[in-house]
Amino acid sequence: MTKLLSTIFLLTFLIVSAYSQQPGDAGRPIRGKVIEQTTGAPLPGTNITIKGTSQGTTSDQKGEFSIRANPGQVLVFSFISYEAQEVPVTENTRTLDIALKEDQKQLSEVVVTGALGIKRAAREFGGGAQVVSNENLNQGKTVNPLVGLTSKVAGLRINMYDSKVDPQIQITMRGSRSLNRAKNAPIYVVDGIPVPEITRLNPNDIESITVLKGANAAALYGSEGVNGALMITTKSGTRGRGTVKFSNTTTFSRVFLLPPAQTKFGQGVNGVYDPTQAESWGPAFDGTMKDFGPVLPNGSRHQVLYAAPSRDNRLDLFQTGVNLQNDVSFSGGDEKNTYFFSVQDVAIKGIIPEDQSHRTGARFNGTRKFGKLNTSYNVNYVYFKKNTTPDGPWITAYSLPANFDFNSMKDWQNPASYANPNYFFTDLQKNPYHQIDNTRDVSEQQTINGKVELDYQVTPWFNAMYRIGMFSTSTQTRSTTGKFEAAGRRNVNGSVSDGSNNFQRLNGDLILNFNKQFGKFSTRLILGQNFRSDYTKTATVSASNLLLPDLFNPGTRIGELTGSSSITQYRSLAGYGEFTGGYNNYLFLTLTGRNEWVSVLSKENRSYFYPGVSASFVFNEAIDALKNSNFLSFGKVFASWNKTGNVTLEPYSLNNPYSQINGFPFGNLVGFTPGAKYPNPNIQPEFVTSYEAGVQLGLLNNRLNIEGSYVFSDSKGQIFNATTSRATGYSSAVVNAGRLTNNIIELSVNGDVIRNSALKWNVGFNFTHINNEVKELYEGLQSFNIFRQSYANLGQQYPSLQVSDYRRDPQGRVIINPTTGEPLIATDPVHLGTMVPPHQMGVSTALQFKGFSVGAQFDWRMGGWLYSEIVPRMYTAGTDPRTAEFDRQPFIFPNSVIQNADGSFTPNTTVLSKGDKAFWTKQGEVQINTAAKSDYFKLRELSISYSLPAALLSKQKVVREASLGFVGTNLFIIRHKDNQYGDPEYLYNSTDGYLSFRQVPPYRTYGFNVNLTF
Repeated sequence: MTKLLSTIFLLTFLIVSAYSQQPGDAGRPIRGKVIEQTTGAPLPGTNITIKGTSQGTTSDQKGEFSIRANPGQVLVFSFISYEAQEVPVTENTRTLDIALKEDQKQLSEVVVTGALGIKRAAREFGGGAQVVSNENLNQGKTVNPLVGLTSKVAGLRINMYDSKVDPQIQITMRGSRSLNRAKNAPIYVVDGIPVPEITRLNPNDIESITVLKGANAAALYGSEGVNGALMITTKSGTRGRGTVKFSNTTTFSRVFLLPPAQTKFGQGVNGVYDPTQAESWGPAFDGTMKDFGPVLPNGSRHQVLYAAPSRDNRLDLFQTGVNLQNDVSFSGGDEKNTYFFSVQDVAIKGIIPEDQSHRTGARFNGTRKFGKLNTSYNVNYVYFKKNTTPDGPWITAYSLPANFDFNSMKDWQNPASYANPNYFFTDLQKNPYHQIDNTRDVSEQQTINGKVELDYQVTPWFNAMYRIGMFSTSTQTRSTTGKFEAAGRRNVNGSVSDGSNNFQRLNGDLILNFNKQFGKFSTRLILGQNFRSDYTKTATVSASNLLLPDLFNPGTRIGELTGSSSITQYRSLAGYGEFTGGYNNYLFLTLTGRNEWVSVLSKENRSYFYPGVSASFVFNEAIDALKNSNFLSFGKVFASWNKTGNVTLEPYSLNNPYSQINGFPFGNLVGFTPGAKYPNPNIQPEFVTSYEAGVQLGLLNNRLNIEGSYVFSDSKGQIFNATTSRATGYSSAVVNAGRLTNNIIELSVNGDVIRNSALKWNVGFNFTHINNEVKELYEGLQSFNIFRQSYANLGQQYPSLQVSDYRRDPQGRVIINPTTGEPLIATDPVHLGTMVPPHQMGVSTALQFKGFSVGAQFDWRMGGWLYSEIVPRMYTAGTDPRTAEFDRQPFIFPNSVIQNADGSFTPNTTVLSKGDKAFWTKQGEVQINTAAKSDYFKLRELSISYSLPAALLSKQKVVREASLGFVGTNLFIIRHKDNQYGDPEYLYNSTDGYLSFRQVPPYRTYGFNVNLTF
């Protein structure tokens, strides 16, 4: 990485030097001053360029400039957040005084990136759409663009989970439409090309993201667009003087929100100390020195202080993570060409020792005009490598005694050390540092994607475009476990597993675009054809019993190799069209239609058509009484309806696979068995019907903007596996059954509380309410298990948390066994509620005062439930605080009753429950004890920056702009009082509201960033 950074700085220096040493261009000298129109304040740093050339300059700290230009040329004055101004040079031009007007973009003038990547006015849209700028997206300086969208768009829910060096993301738009948890994400479209994922995309390369929320807005993308679309536009160069930008962001991560642990009792069994016992069922801590572990080779025995420390020892297992991000970009252009080139390097040291990742990427975007032919092209390459440990070390941390000294366990390779696996204090748990060093997962991935686009203007009202894009990833993986020879459970068999995964996608569109004006009527017709081809090849080879330590070669093994390989292909063809008719630029009607042919369905069902219609009405321009209103700047109502097919099948799901059974091949004999799932050839797409209606308002000269929407979607014919009678020869079958509905309310409010030349304070708010319900299941089925405690229950919100509970009286008191004091367990599970928070809110604030900027993003989610599988293990290990609540003595179970012979209930005041391991282990199995409300309010992002005054930079000609600042994420969180388990945002196995011991605990980050423009 050091060599890469050195190369980047050298390139930057050479280019900047070249720019600073350019001789002056011929032409007459023109001097002047640039000011702000309203206040008359100077605008230092204004770009002044000669139109059609790369020649230009910038104004100094007084707003003054000097440039050479010839008569007939045009000077372009531009400054961020101000309207550009063009001034022709005449024979008499000697001095110029320019006043730039702040660009208060009206809603009626906003241009958004619609389906197919085509720019269009927001006033035409008949559905919800929101544009997130580069500045807003990168407020938290994230390395994953999806994280930067979190809580900033109404209706869009993003969960970042798993705190490893390559965090996982789950994203859904306007609730779930499919029971298949992996098929509810929106489509990602980068510069007009659909791609399967954008986690490796450099956020600094993004100009903006248009979030098309409804299926209607994304209907031209077929099944992939049923969940909405993220339309990503990357940066391009601009005409005029070239620009070089460099930024560095360095942040630090610290673990927080570990489940609390008791500090009263240490290791042992039944209240008796045991130096080789891992669980904390021993006597109370007494501050004495006690033997710890088995006898060492020299005959001695290690001793530890039998006392809980003042701080949480578990934190010693986690180190301070470091995230180092460097970016450099070059951009420029002239009348016919533009270019943008960027390089990014990201190095992450994880919170688990030795975990790390490294990402290096480069992007080139270019455009060129050839008369009537406009061309654009880009290519993006990313190399990513990560080295992590699997989920063992932190699982151990939850169940080890409170006085366990993690730092003393690092010397495990010393044969005489009590940290060595042979002499680790117990054989029921592993030394976490031995796991970290000895078990590793390494992955190397290369991603390349790009596009070529040809756009020919046949006539002023007709242009033809062809666009083709390619996305390819090649991933090599290796998982290793070092061999360690020891007796019994301490023995570790060495293993190695090598894998490769290669994926390629080609996507092409032919688009014919017709635009024609007939008096007050405008028309636009789009006709298109699309093809998509996916190819995936995977292979693995494994050896599970290696002969030699630290030699991970499948050839040095005992027994047979295991492995597999597969090749899958997916193809689709589509024809589509969209017609938009407008009247007097305030009334619009759009009709869409697409027919698709997909390879994963049978020939009889693989062709399907879906239509859509939307309308918008800008009423403040249509109604005379509202024109030129000082209060209402913009007013639009919109509505849409569409029906979209959704195919959630994987390739070959309708084939009946045969596999070799155990013991075959046997010599020359082969044996195969058919699959247990019936591949129903009659499967059809899930069809999602959506309705949407909303209003957009701009008030008080657009200082206050409001948007509200109501959305209803109905997903019928869900594709899922249903259990069938084994008498059919199959245990399950792929069926079309089930129905999900979504009732959604969205509200967005954004306004400038203060807006003048010195101070600007903006506050934004977005709110979403989602009622996602299960209306039908297969053949009268009342409940369908999604994952463990997550269910699809008929008539209830999806997904539902369903847990075991105690038997209770009508007042909710726990009924106990009058003889043993054991709480009685209810026969039927209890439904607690949805695992997805139905109420979601984002709050943003941005303050700008002179050179200072402060931005913050808050995230609030309410109404959901979570379940933790961490706590039952802590109950069994005796580390959960509740196991020590009654000092390990018999006690009266709180709020308990005894049922009388006549069916009445008497409060329990005499029957004691045992407080031993067996008792608490059983309580950990009662799932209601480890469920809680998942409400939370967190400060997701905080950014504080300062831009250096132009006066400080005016004495040199290299650095044009400079800023430095502080950034932080997850700086604080407020959780429901019953949630002591972790971050409610986390999930496991794509299951909302499910906390697992396999997840690395969450962390907060803080650091600084530096930005330079040359």
